[in-house]
Formats: sequence, C-alpha cells, structure tokens
Amino acid sequence: TCYGGFSNGHRDVRVVKWRLNAKHTDADRVKVLVKNLPATSGRHGGCRLRFGGDSDFYIGTGDATTGTSPQNLTSGGGKVLRIDPKTGRGLQPNPFYDSSNPMKRRVYTYGHRNVQGLALRNDGIMWSVEHGTYRDDEVNVLRNGGNYGWNPVPGYNESKPMTDHSLPGKQIGARWSSGSPTIAPSGAVWLTGKQWGVWRGCLAVATLADSSLRIMKFSRGGAFQRMWTPAALDGDFGRLRSVVMGPNNALYVTTSNGGGGAGGDRILRVTAS
Repeated sequence: TCYGGFSNGHRDVRVVKWRLNAKHTDADRVKVLVKNLPATSGRHGGCRLRFGGDSDFYIGTGDATTGTSPQNLTSGGGKVLRIDPKTGRGLQPNPFYDSSNPMKRRVYTYGHRNVQGLALRNDGIMWSVEHGTYRDDEVNVLRNGGNYGWNPVPGYNESKPMTDHSLPGKQIGARWSSGSPTIAPSGAVWLTGKQWGVWRGCLAVATLADSSLRIMKFSRGGAFQRMWTPAALDGDFGRLRSVVMGPNNALYVTTSNGGGGAGGDRILRVTAS
C-alpha cells in the first residue's frame, strides 16, 4: 500500500508491504519497501502499484509539483520505479542499476507528471495512465529507461508540453492524449475474457473529472484506434478511481467521492452485457 508519512519534520510518501492471513481477514505490516517519495506540496502523489510478475513490482509516482523532480534521476518524483517486492531494491535490468544512489537504481522510466494508472498487457509490456495539466492527459507505453518529457522548469510552469521534445536526447510521446479539456484518468486494466466481445483486449480506464469509464482500443503495435464510453458508467456514480479484473473476468470499479455510510463510496461489479 501507499501512504503519506511524517517523521522528524519530514513528509514523504511510502510504499509498505503487508502480509494477509489465510482467511484474508487480518493483515500484518511487514516492512517499508520504499520511502522518501516526495510529498512537498501534498499534491501529485501518484503512487499507483502494480506487479509485473512474481519478482518485479512497479510504482508510479507524481512530481509533487516540484518542477525539477521528473528529470532528476535521484528523486523518486515523476517516475515509474521497478523494484524487488521482497527487498524494495532496484532490479536489473533497470537502466541505472549500477548507480550508487538507491533511488536512482529503482528508476525504470522518468519525465512523468502524475502517474495514476499502471496496466500490464498480456504481451508483458507495462502501460501507464497520467494526469495532464489543463490539457493532455496521457496513456503511455513504458520502455526501460524512457524519458516521457515532462520538465516544467523554471519554477513549476504548467504551460510546458507534457512531452517536451526540446530536451536533450529522445523523449517518448503518448499513445493517446486527451487534448483539452482533460478528463483526469486514473486506474486502468486490460479487459480479458471472450464475453467482452469487441472490447476484449481493450484498456479500461477510470476517470475522475469526467466520472466515466473509457474503453480504449489499441493495435498490437500500440497505436490508438478508437474509444467507447459505456452508458452504464457515464456519470451515475461520480468519480471513478480504480479498476481491476476479478473472478470470471468481471470488472471491479471503485468510486472516489468521499464520505461514508450508505451514500459513501462503493465497489462496483461490472459484467459484459
């Protein structure tokens, strides 16, 4: 899990490992896997978690509205980190695995603004979903060592492009971009199971500002082809935060509206019609 920590006057975001009992009724804290992810502003915390396999674990982070973080390889902000889920250390073949800096060794990709979703496709490639500024929310294909081009300096200049191709080296552009207005996409998952019909193999993306579920079709080569917005999940449940595939290839969706009790947040179970 992710949570905001505070100790010795220092605020950060941390990733913590837990152990569930056999009945899934209780959890024991095992250890902090990663700490010192920036939380200077209380905004753009990111912290989407996803297994890539049994031995690799991905953490999508936000830039904490600190302009220098996304291109600073020793900062955990504005990155996708790839770690050992047992130790929290960076993994080979991460691009900077030989660095003496522990955070830099964890870096898988950089130059991100605020990673909200991570989704592993059945070809083994991880994709990310990211918040834009007042424009250009993104869906990206992650490549080991890739720079996705967010560099809002000097200060925190949100008029800069999400992928700034004026930077040195090569920057990787988005496979889908919202343009303007933005929809604040969040969690994402690839739909599996033949019952989904033409949506099988599509990317399901929850949105916050738009309060809808978006179904995005990409070619096997990663080119965006088309998008659907199912009427049953188009504004009736408020902000949608996370999506996961469950038993019998049902889709589970969480809301993110705040509040408790009968009118509070829900977990929705969605099946193909």
